[in-house]
Amino acid sequence: MQDINLIRKDIDIYRILNEINTLLSTISDFDNQICIQGITSDMDPFYGSRRIDEMNHSEKDFKFFLFPELDYTNSVIEDMDLYRTRIMTLPKKSCLTYHSDPTMRVHIPLETNDQCFMLIDRTAHHLKDDGSAYLCDTTKLHTAINASLSPRTHLVGVTYENDGHN
Repeated sequence: MQDINLIRKDIDIYRILNEINTLLSTISDFDNQICIQGITSDMDPFYGSRRIDEMNHSEKDFKFFLFPELDYTNSVIEDMDLYRTRIMTLPKKSCLTYHSDPTMRVHIPLETNDQCFMLIDRTAHHLKDDGSAYLCDTTKLHTAINASLSPRTHLVGVTYENDGHN
């Protein structure tokens, strides 16, 4: 497995962005991450949006859609058999801590530019917002870097097929 693998190239990111922007316009306390799936269908969407080790649940418990109005987004998540799917926005001129995840992640870039990168095991990768979905080996040390003046937004989930726990 390479650090980044293209697994799909047919996603209508503009439909997802439209749905997500409509949703986020109704949520006043959005702070860069929100869950699209929860442990119940009425869960607080901010529970589980951060570090998994701060929760009392497994990632696989996050399988219920929290926002039924996200018709197309939910259909992509379901079609790709994802769980614990989140909207993750990285503000301009920022990066995350260098960390590793318990499982690999599927990234669907929604808004990005050539000054945004994922650094995995000290190698920089640019993920294009062209309708692609990427399986990223985030079990290795990694971070996300936004060295631009615009936000970077990804839809990020875990897939049953590649979580190493089957």
